[in-house]
Amino acid sequence: MNNIADYKYALDQSSILAITDQKGIIIHVNDNFCKISKYSVKELIGQDHRIINSGYHTKAFIKNLWSTIANGEVWKGELKNKAKDGTTYWVDTTIVPFLNADNKPYQYVAIRSDITDRKNGEEEIKKTLKEISDYKYALDQSSILAITDQKGVITHVNENFCKISKYSVKELIGQDHRIINSGYHSKAFIKELWTTIANGEVWKGELKNKAKDGTTYWVDTTIVPFLNADNKPYQYVAIRSDITDRKNGEEEIKKTLKEISDYKYALDQSSILAITDQKGIITHVNENFCKISKYSLNELIGQDHRIINSGYHSKEFIKELWVTIANGKVWKGELKNRAKDGSAYWVDTTIVPFLNADNKPYQYVAIRSDITDRKKGEEEIKRNHAKAIEHTKILEFKNEQLIDFCNIVSHNLRAPLINISMLVDYIEISQDDEERKEMLSKIKPVVNHLMDVFNELVESIQVTYDTEIQVDKIDLKTCLHKILRGFETQIQEYDADIQFDLNQASTIYFPEKYIESILTNLISNALKYKSPIRKPVIIIKTIKAENNKVILSVTDNGLGIDLVLHKDKIFKIRKTFHKHPDAKGFGLFITKTHMEAMNGKIWAESQPDKGSTFFIEFKNQKA
Repeated sequence: MNNIADYKYALDQSSILAITDQKGIIIHVNDNFCKISKYSVKELIGQDHRIINSGYHTKAFIKNLWSTIANGEVWKGELKNKAKDGTTYWVDTTIVPFLNADNKPYQYVAIRSDITDRKNGEEEIKKTLKEISDYKYALDQSSILAITDQKGVITHVNENFCKISKYSVKELIGQDHRIINSGYHSKAFIKELWTTIANGEVWKGELKNKAKDGTTYWVDTTIVPFLNADNKPYQYVAIRSDITDRKNGEEEIKKTLKEISDYKYALDQSSILAITDQKGIITHVNENFCKISKYSLNELIGQDHRIINSGYHSKEFIKELWVTIANGKVWKGELKNRAKDGSAYWVDTTIVPFLNADNKPYQYVAIRSDITDRKKGEEEIKRNHAKAIEHTKILEFKNEQLIDFCNIVSHNLRAPLINISMLVDYIEISQDDEERKEMLSKIKPVVNHLMDVFNELVESIQVTYDTEIQVDKIDLKTCLHKILRGFETQIQEYDADIQFDLNQASTIYFPEKYIESILTNLISNALKYKSPIRKPVIIIKTIKAENNKVILSVTDNGLGIDLVLHKDKIFKIRKTFHKHPDAKGFGLFITKTHMEAMNGKIWAESQPDKGSTFFIEFKNQKA
């Protein structure tokens, strides 16, 4: 009996003990039971054993338990119970039915031991294994997987590996991993890979492999060495992902970038290149730009592009350029720019706007080529062309003069020559000395008249040869006073009113002998053809015109000229408009000749009986 008591004591101390009757009503629990269930003895005695049922186990499981012990057999198993506070715990359980004389259970003794920690550990391991399994599945589905032994012999591949390598599993297992070596990578690259994983370290990189059909493919690769107890790799797991499309894209981009780089280099070497931001601030220039502009790189970067503006082009021209490129369009044209030393140069220019995502320019690339020599050549051609035109006009003018001269010779000289011829004939046939002397005396005036006509013609022709005549600075007021002194008698006799308005231009640049001749002729005409009913008024005025021109006008209130009748003949030689003993038709002709010899202009406005105004335009007058 003592031994039985000792066993019971030992059991009570070591185990979680509970006794129920045949109906499952708790009739005894020990301290360990109370401790693990967190119920007191009083709370447990008399309660159904299901007070600690966690609901974890299935009905079939519970039914099997009760069938076993109800048949008088011992049941062993693991149960998950629930404590008073709702927490659960695991117990390794042995339920022993105590049998009566009829061999029927009259109570059940449940001997338990706490296995909660072990079960939790097992569940954690299960969970971890499940996660590993899930990861492996995900890896197998998503990646290209291969495993080799420490010698690089393939021991496992997944379907993705077979698919990309175009080998079957049978063709790969047992093969050296170099079966997919494309030979693309250098020996040094491969050596570094193997050194890394052989030292137990993970290797990551991109590999170009070769498939069974000879095509190549790129894989992003992570090789993980699995280490044994000696910390030595016993196999390598290679996890790959297909990056062929990305690598092909990168190679295409590299190729494109190389081409762009080559184009940029060619452009940089051949052209004058500058880049500005959308506000026209210079952000880049090449050496050719610095060379032609004579600015250094540091002097240009950050400056407004107008630093090279020569001011040659009109505001409308520049505005059209900026409107074009600001609207995202390419502008092409020729620009005259100014270098640092003030010299000018011409560039054939193409400005390309670079557009942002909103289709707005964020910078402008200007590609230029030096056309200074060509432009100089064009300007030289223009000058030569202008000279040719000028010489043509001179030749035409001379031709007209020659025609006029011939007409005058044929018309004006014929009569005196016939007269002389007749007088000579008459002298030859006359027998009377007195008559011959009289005839001789009549020849001299005719010859003198003939000489006057010749002299006038020679003077008019001579003007055209004076194209290189010296230009003088003329003070008009002084010049006019000098001229008017020659007309003092007529001015006093006619009580003429001479008025000056030279405020806008009191000085001109013109040959002195020409201006004196011109003004003398115009003033002489104004006095000569004065109105018989009003005293002469002569107004001499100057105004400044565009492009450094000065226009001098001489206005009178005399007889005037019928321009409807004489418009195209007013400056013709020997052309007269009024009967006057001194009218020879030579003054206006020589005046026009003087002006045209100096590239000037002369024209007239006139009305009969109201007066005339002659306008003289002097070009290239200094400011």
